Amino acid sequence: MNTWLDDRGHSYMDIFSEAPMEGQVNFSVVNPGVIKAWHRHKHQTDFWMIVSGDAKVGLYDQEKGEARAYYIGEHNPRVIEIPPGIWHGLTPVGGKPCAILYYVTRKYDPQNPDEERASYDAFPFDWEVKHR
Repeated sequence: MNTWLDDRGHSYMDIFSEAPMEGQVNFSVVNPGVIKAWHRHKHQTDFWMIVSGDAKVGLYDQEKGEARAYYIGEHNPRVIEIPPGIWHGLTPVGGKPCAILYYVTRKYDPQNPDEERASYDAFPFDWEVKHR
């Protein structure tokens, strides 16, 4: 298992690294006020579930020019499937950290990462909380 920590939060990567599985299971905590976006994969599919706190998850299909927001977490538990080619990211909502447990269908290869990154403001998606 690998670990990571900075001011945005912390992660445990490839938690079951000894298990004979094709992909890997990861766990991250994202701090309030952080927008952790955008990235996409050419080959892997991600499955995200917020296990503590709540989050606004953004998906952006660049080919179609379509953005979608999902609110998931303690108060709306569900798993979001993110197929290859879809830009994705998240931000905590509700003023506390969100903890994400996620399965990716391919193990991370540092010599050949299946990942492309873009700035949080690279696409037409509104990360702001709407006060209603």
